Amino acid sequence: MKLAKFLDKYDTVIFDMDGVITSEQNYWNCAALTVWEYLNYNSGQKINAAECMQNISKIRSHVFSDDELISALKGKGVTSNWDLGYVTVLIAWICNGKTDWNYFDKVLEYAKSLSDNIIDEYDNLAIKCAEKTGFDYEWLKRNGTMWTTMRDIFQTWFLGDELFEKTFGYIPINTGKTGLLYKEEPIVDKNKLITIMSLLSRNKRVCTGTGRPYIEMLPPIENWGIKQYFAQNGLCNYDNVVEAEKELNNNALTKPHPYMFLKALYGTDYSNKRIVDGDYDKAKIKTTLVVGDAGADILAAQAMGADFCAVLTGIQGERARGYFEKLGANYILKSVEDFYRKSNRLSNNFEVF
Repeated sequence: MKLAKFLDKYDTVIFDMDGVITSEQNYWNCAALTVWEYLNYNSGQKINAAECMQNISKIRSHVFSDDELISALKGKGVTSNWDLGYVTVLIAWICNGKTDWNYFDKVLEYAKSLSDNIIDEYDNLAIKCAEKTGFDYEWLKRNGTMWTTMRDIFQTWFLGDELFEKTFGYIPINTGKTGLLYKEEPIVDKNKLITIMSLLSRNKRVCTGTGRPYIEMLPPIENWGIKQYFAQNGLCNYDNVVEAEKELNNNALTKPHPYMFLKALYGTDYSNKRIVDGDYDKAKIKTTLVVGDAGADILAAQAMGADFCAVLTGIQGERARGYFEKLGANYILKSVEDFYRKSNRLSNNFEVF
């Protein structure tokens, strides 16, 4: 079995993970459970973790309007699942107030009315929410106390009580969670994924540029037997972003900023300052391919000048094709399985050179 011919021109392939290699289903489950727990928590109600797990499908369907809200917010540039939950709560309070928030159909309609670059509206949402609820703006703003609390709740659902306490050094707000991290599955057939990564690694540098922190990135690629195929200094993740933002006093290095893909390309041991200053061998970018499923991925790839391969395994599926065509993706594939050579050309796939 051989790789598709179009991959011959690349020396480095950088993968986003969620929606490309790993499934986001458990992350979306975590986001829904986080919204549900947090809104109840702020209404003085304590949830039962075991009961929530038993009813996870119903909770997610209710909170995210049968996943339409996920699609709407992701389509407008929400890349972090922490932010997915955070924005949902802000809008819920804006629409319904802090004591009557349990009407998520209004949240969906409000989300649809927001601009196509919702990241620029985070601050406005916090201001509007403060006006509606009387909560302090400083408490509501992104990276403030509310956001941090929601992040911790999310991490507890995903990691489970034991790993959360081991990682963060304190007991979570509400215990009884076993962790969805241990239920992860690859987004394509595992054996095919192993073969693809093995073939790529023979003469290419294989990397990640993922919004996952290292502790969440590592278990799936280890458990599925593909970690060995990635470059050791090519596993760029959210921890690298946090470190760079702190070092450089820059809060804007997440996608669609190209930092994450550049850090993967030049190595996690490469200077953050030199990356942000543009001090690197730009010729290497010409033989680099970024693989992603979301708007932030293609914008980041184009910002660095790399070719981009879109895969239609994200939340919008085939509906994302037109979006990627409009933005000028170099390749659009149904999934990473199309990295196999089926013929001398990419039949039934959009391709631009």
